Amino acid sequence: MASSATTALPVKDTAKVAGSSSSGRPTLKNLTRARVPRAGVIGVSIAVVSALTWKLLISDQHKRNISSFYKTYDPERDYARMKSAGVFKSLQGRERPEWLSEYESQLDDAIASLRTSVTRKW
Repeated sequence: MASSATTALPVKDTAKVAGSSSSGRPTLKNLTRARVPRAGVIGVSIAVVSALTWKLLISDQHKRNISSFYKTYDPERDYARMKSAGVFKSLQGRERPEWLSEYESQLDDAIASLRTSVTRKW
């Protein structure tokens, strides 16, 4: 019933396998050393492209927005708006210390003197 002759399995030619050395084994020696420079170049290039993209799209736009805001910003008008809205009424029910009133009057005098000195120079 069973044949006494065994059929031989075909043997693969290991030299023809792609990516293998002449002995048929994959190259494992210095594998990390061979791949690290390529991965480093790729990583550095991605980082540089990301940094330039962030600078151009986010940082520069933010600088332009702030610049345009301060071109038209009037702090006195903003202060008057906040004062009329009641932002500074948090101390209204409490007694105001005397030194605070003196300090504010000194600040007002200093600001007025700076304005007159700046307008005289121009």
